[in-house]
Amino acid sequence: MRRFKVSLRLGIMAALRGKRRVRYRHWQGFFFTMAIANHFTRTAGFCCLVLGFSSFGASAEHRQTHQGRELATNSENCYDPGDATEIRLWEDRAPGAVGDDPCRDIPYFKMYRAPGDTAPTRTAIIVMPGGGYDRLSDRKEQAPVGEYFSQKLHVTTFVLFYRLVQKNGVYRYPIPMWDAQRAIKLIRYRSNQYGFDANKLGVFGFSAGGHLATMMAVHSATDFKLDRHDVVDALNGRPDFLGLGYPVISMLPDEFASPNSLGHLLQGYEGGALSSLERYLSGQYNVTPHAPPTFLFESMDDAQISPQNSVLFSGALQEARVPHETHLFPHGKHGAGLASDIPQESEWPRMFHDWLVKSGYLP
Repeated sequence: MRRFKVSLRLGIMAALRGKRRVRYRHWQGFFFTMAIANHFTRTAGFCCLVLGFSSFGASAEHRQTHQGRELATNSENCYDPGDATEIRLWEDRAPGAVGDDPCRDIPYFKMYRAPGDTAPTRTAIIVMPGGGYDRLSDRKEQAPVGEYFSQKLHVTTFVLFYRLVQKNGVYRYPIPMWDAQRAIKLIRYRSNQYGFDANKLGVFGFSAGGHLATMMAVHSATDFKLDRHDVVDALNGRPDFLGLGYPVISMLPDEFASPNSLGHLLQGYEGGALSSLERYLSGQYNVTPHAPPTFLFESMDDAQISPQNSVLFSGALQEARVPHETHLFPHGKHGAGLASDIPQESEWPRMFHDWLVKSGYLP
């Protein structure tokens, strides 16, 4: 972490000399970007924000309640067998399912293809919406992102509807992980049918969906103790690249965990089992050199999830020498999706496109 912190200090010093955004290369050729407003106040508090891991940007009340999120109820995310773009992850009842309710028990993905008058790229992306593991953020992290990636980037895109933790604890960990990993393997299994390169399949997660995507990246060697297997499950479950927007990373209560996501995902776990899972499911402690290249954006005034989740994960990627590009904006809004109405943060889709090109995933 020492070199990471030194690089941050250099970036902040340059930013405070009046630059709007500072980009510089890390040692070993890695990237880190900090977005700074021209008018941003020159105070020591900003340095503490990044380097001192302060609690600025996410009050306990806001993190607990997720006030202001545009969340969909479960009934708005129901599997429709009559929609050819919606595909179940398992043809029969999913492992661990307690019923066949299309709004609760059937995990699936919705496919967004590139427009017919353009040649699609050979890349595909699975979008994992957030919502705290008990619901899905609907209006900004599902269709708008799926349509943008497919229509603007010409990337075959799949929005994942994973099972959500119920009030009685049903579908708690590891069920969402089973669904996410199955999606990666099933879509890769059908890569020829869907028209993309099986070695160019990435995931992009927002908020709690960012946590889920991160777990797919750092724990791809495990099947999370899936209790049933078929030919699809034999495939590689590692995403080829990872995209994150204002993600939940930590599950440790004393290291910026979201009480909402933590409480839902690990509902009912206690004692040693809980402590072990809190660390196992904290992305910052599970990055290895085998983690996929990563793109990340976050606003440092995030009022619902501490932005230090992103700072910690960027540091872990750096320590493991994983190629990554991180964008920390001074202002933004949690749950904003494409952030089209937010100055500066609205640039992240273009930055992501440029990163995909530089990384060899887009022509």
